[in-house]
This record gives sequence, C-alpha cells and structure tokens, in this order.
Amino acid sequence: MDSLGEGGSSIQGGPVEERKEKVPSPHLSQLVVLTASETLYGLAQRVVATESLVFLAEQFESLQSHLDTMMPAAKKPFLQQFYSQVSHELRKPICWVVAAKALDYEQMLLLMAAVKWDIREIMSQHNVYVDVLLNEFEEFNKRLGDVSRHVRVPLPVSNVLWEHCIRLANRTLVEGYGNVKKCSTEGRALMQLDFQQFLMKLEKLTDMRHSVHNMCTSVCLSHKEYSMKQLANLVHVCLSSHINKNARHKLLAAIDDIDRPKR
Repeated sequence: MDSLGEGGSSIQGGPVEERKEKVPSPHLSQLVVLTASETLYGLAQRVVATESLVFLAEQFESLQSHLDTMMPAAKKPFLQQFYSQVSHELRKPICWVVAAKALDYEQMLLLMAAVKWDIREIMSQHNVYVDVLLNEFEEFNKRLGDVSRHVRVPLPVSNVLWEHCIRLANRTLVEGYGNVKKCSTEGRALMQLDFQQFLMKLEKLTDMRHSVHNMCTSVCLSHKEYSMKQLANLVHVCLSSHINKNARHKLLAAIDDIDRPKR
C-alpha cells in the first residue's frame, strides 16, 4: 500500500514537508583526498574547482552590461550587490592552504634553534637548515610537476603557490633569527651568509627570479612582515652591541607603541 495519498498527504492525513533548500548542500566526494602530501593536498581538485569559479566570474562580468539594461530599476541594487560579491581572488586563499602544508616550516625553526650563533670567527660554510629548506622546495617543485602532468596547472596558480611558499619560508627565517637569544657579530654575518645562499639557490628552482628577490627583501626589510615579538627579539639580538641602553629602550618603546592600537 502506498504511504501517500492524493495531494501528497500521508496516511495520517498530514502534509508531506517540502524540502526548504532548492539546491542540495555541497559535499566533498569520497574520492577526493585532501590530506596526501604526494598530491599536494588535492591540488588537482582544488585547481579544477578554483578555475571553474574564476571562469564563471569572468562570464558573469562579461554579461554585466547586458543584464544591467534588462534589469528593472527597482532590482538594480540587487544586481550591484551580486557583482560586488563576484571575486577573482579565489586563487590566493585556496592556494594558501596548500602552501601552508607543502613545506615543513616547524622543522626549520627547530633546526635554526639548534645553531650556535654566538660564534667568534667568520664562517665560510652555510648552515644545514638552508640545505634542508632548499630540499623542501625541490620536493615541492617535483610534486607540482607531477600534478601538472595530470591536470594543467595555470601559470597564475603556479605563481601564487610559489609566492605563498616563499613568503612563508621567509617569515620562518625571520622568526628563527628573531628567536635567537645570543648572537655575536660573526653570528649575524653567518645569518647573512645563510640567507644569501638560500636566495641564490631558490632562484635557480623557479622562473620567478625577480619576484623571489623582491619577496625575500620585502619580508626582511618591511616591518609589516614582522610580529612585534620578532621585532623586539631582533633589537635585542642584532642591535644590542651597536646601540646604548637608552637607545635600545626607546626603540623597544616605539615597537610597543606600534602594537598598542591592536590590543
């Protein structure tokens, strides 16, 4: 016997509840794995999804003038609101998830913390953590190539991924240097040697040579890329032997003033 009568009523006579949602809620297919480092955390699927949305956004933008002429005046604010929410900047946040996992940044901090920086002689050999970090980038480059053989990774996506990884690596270096408690003048020279070696080898891995140099220098020279803790540590480590106590206190007070509005 059918459980429904005429008009969509149940045997008890109650109406069948209509589904409120006209479009089913999205769900991730069980075939999609976003946790495997070998596939760069589902980069192929992320690329397909991202570029599909970017394509749709471009099509909607091309139709904007046509829709504007057809839309009644009373409805135009809704159209404007819709277009204000159409964004091409989908690649950066989506690629950020991959870049944040692609390299082992925590390992770098541990390796840097194990380095003796209060040395008394100028070193001619860079530290091991530089080679480890470069090996991480080489592995990332290899995996990116593997993904590209299955799904074409557009150049804008590839560039965004590299930019994110380079910025995160540089922030890690800044944090590692800022966490140093004791550092001599020779130790600071070693930091510079390490960074120059990292920059030189990294430029050979990517075609973004100009961008690599710009990103690395912007992270290291712009205070916006530093946390207040890192700035304070850098003052203690790198400037303590070059400025007197009063000047150091003034500089730390200035850093505190920068941070105060955020509290």
